[in-house]
Amino acid sequence: MPIPRLKRSIDDPSAAGSANGENNKHRVTHACEPCRQRKTKCSGERPGCKHCEDFNISCIYEDGKRDRTRKEYNSMAARVSEYEALLQDLGHRVCEVDQAIIQRVLNKVKPLFFPSRYTADSAKDKQDMSSGLDGVEKEPSGTERQVPGRQGSMESLDCVNEDLNRTATSRATGFMGKNSEVSWLGQVRERTDHSDENQDERDGPGMNFGSGADGMPEKGPEDFHAVSESTYHCDDISLHVPDHVQAYQLPPRAIADLLLSCYLESVHPAFPILGKTTFVRQYQAYYNNPALRTGPLWLAVLNLLFAIAARYSRLVRAEWITRADDEHTYFSRARLLGLGADALWAHGELQRLQVTGLTSFYLMATNQINRAFAMNGIAVRQALTLGLNLRNQDRTLSDSSKEIRYRVWWAIAVTERTLSVMTGRPTSFAGSDCSAPLPVPLDEESFMLSDEPYKTPAVNQLRRTSTAESRSTDTSFSTSSSVSSRHKSPSDSSTLKSPGGHTEVDNVAPNIGLFFLYVAKLSALNDDILRQLYRPPVLDQSWASVQSMRSRCHERLERWRLALPAIFDFTKSQQDREYSRARMCLAFSYYSTTMIMNRPFLCKMERKIPNESERGRGIDQANAVSCISAARLVIDLLPDQPNPVGMYEETPWWNMVHHLMQAVTILMLELSLGATHWRNGGKELVHMAEKAVRWLQAMSSDDMAASRAWRLSSELLQKVAPRVRGRIDDRLRWPGPLDQDVPMEPATQDGSGSSGYFSLSPISGDYTEYEPVTTWEPLMFTSYDNYLFGSDPSTGQASPSQLHQAQRRK
Repeated sequence: MPIPRLKRSIDDPSAAGSANGENNKHRVTHACEPCRQRKTKCSGERPGCKHCEDFNISCIYEDGKRDRTRKEYNSMAARVSEYEALLQDLGHRVCEVDQAIIQRVLNKVKPLFFPSRYTADSAKDKQDMSSGLDGVEKEPSGTERQVPGRQGSMESLDCVNEDLNRTATSRATGFMGKNSEVSWLGQVRERTDHSDENQDERDGPGMNFGSGADGMPEKGPEDFHAVSESTYHCDDISLHVPDHVQAYQLPPRAIADLLLSCYLESVHPAFPILGKTTFVRQYQAYYNNPALRTGPLWLAVLNLLFAIAARYSRLVRAEWITRADDEHTYFSRARLLGLGADALWAHGELQRLQVTGLTSFYLMATNQINRAFAMNGIAVRQALTLGLNLRNQDRTLSDSSKEIRYRVWWAIAVTERTLSVMTGRPTSFAGSDCSAPLPVPLDEESFMLSDEPYKTPAVNQLRRTSTAESRSTDTSFSTSSSVSSRHKSPSDSSTLKSPGGHTEVDNVAPNIGLFFLYVAKLSALNDDILRQLYRPPVLDQSWASVQSMRSRCHERLERWRLALPAIFDFTKSQQDREYSRARMCLAFSYYSTTMIMNRPFLCKMERKIPNESERGRGIDQANAVSCISAARLVIDLLPDQPNPVGMYEETPWWNMVHHLMQAVTILMLELSLGATHWRNGGKELVHMAEKAVRWLQAMSSDDMAASRAWRLSSELLQKVAPRVRGRIDDRLRWPGPLDQDVPMEPATQDGSGSSGYFSLSPISGDYTEYEPVTTWEPLMFTSYDNYLFGSDPSTGQASPSQLHQAQRRK
């Protein structure tokens, strides 16, 4: 039984002292750690108690149980807030199933740690929880981390706003995606149809969440513009084979030599779909021996070369070109020889692939982009059928033949990616499906005659690095913030680094093969940029992620530029003339990639992302300026006084209208925004746009696409220039009706008329006609990288037995 406490009288001094608190002075609320461990009564002085001082012990006061619990809770709440933000960010990057899982987890965790966000009983609780716990503040809504990537100029998923199958014109134009300058022209046209106030509303944050399907905004009748209204391409031109065209006619040897020389000098370096050395020998043998016969596919290849060369010769106004050498006539012969009805059912082979690839290039050079895109897609499928996209380990095939086939693949791939840029459509193959090594940076002549160069250590090292680079490259790298080194592109020069810190190509003398290597690497990088910034997955990510992806793309693009050999450096003044066209090709492609990479930032972001951070706004501004600067640099590459002939001789003539329209459209987009990003003033941009229009005007006399581009750009520039108090020169205005393609008499379907776009007049002159060959095994191998059967490789002369067999087949 416990002893009861004694009651003390109030008169007791000890009781009084206790009541006054004199005896409680040694009772403390929290003892130090040494006293707690020794179970000694602590005096409680700070920073050291009396007991610890007497025994010379380090006195330490730790948090009490309640304090520890409070801090642990606050720390856990802060961590949950960080994990919540991370999961919300990841939720924009994953599929719908994973998004639902993330949302379920968030719904369970949020009420547990932040109950007042959902069951706030008072205004004070709401205020306390909105500011977070222990200094952890909630991120305001509408920041770059919370707004989806669609808030940029991409605005929404690519969608079809019209029935493209309704009319012949819409079918000829086809769909144009977000990265096509035709789509950009449509955006300029829409902006010019609305006042600034209405346009600001259209640029607001709610524009992507309208009542249309999939949450996209519905456009009214006043907003609708057919794609064909903004295109300058010539796919609506009817292509038929005139009655006067004879499939087996050929030009005289003198004209044929000039045409072949024009092709090899102006096209082949950037489009090596031919084995140049072998084909020239086959050509010489064919013209030197009238009795020699070959199959129709080789003749189709020859006529396609003539068609492309005739197109170039007419643009540079060669003195020897005549109406009999019209490109459409050569193209019609190639269609009869190699693109008949049976071509769709034939199996893939190298010469048929050549025919298809050259046809696509010719259509692209004549600005029939829709047809070129379809034809090059067939060429890609034929190349995939032959396995040209893969590394060839056949020991019976020479290294030189393997290298030629690798170059054929890369020529087709580069064209496919170029057409993807022009049309805004995805490519027909993925970079991850390609293991073919990048082209060896050597001239074809150095390895085609024999395999001796491949036995040298330097070339072997180039082949090994090319193969290793291709294995780990040509794939779009991860879109997450943590990009591993295995996701590098062929454009990343770091993959070619040697132990000494230099690249293997640093010691290679300048040559056309080295030029094409950098063309292939830039095309792969361009494809990566399109996949990351314009394809549907980017719209589910935050705008901050888009900014990060653009930054990584910019780093890779700059590594490509800095790795260029000095002879190909287009940023410096060069006295060399041999590689002037190569430098211009690289320059136009580089600036085109820069414009595409920064185009998503060329819009009014302050209304789309109202609470964007200062850092985010600075990034958006800098990227928009980079886009405009790239457009200006494209136009600066050309002289102030237009000289189309000189331009075609020094530039990628087959794509010049595209490059000029891409640049002038970027300038007009900025002008339609009131030049909000360009601090130097809108009048400077008007002046640069006028220069581009002046060039298109000068090019229009020989090119229907340039004439249409002149009409479109002149019309739209007149509308956007007043927004910055600018005015276009009256001499640049379109002289005819806006619904008329050319201000002069156009060419008719039968070839009559004064226009030189397509002259289909009957053939005249000293032309040789060869009889068609019926079914027999051709004397010239379809594997174009082999020599003529029975011919002398050094002379191209047919052997007596070969001539005898040819005579017997006649």
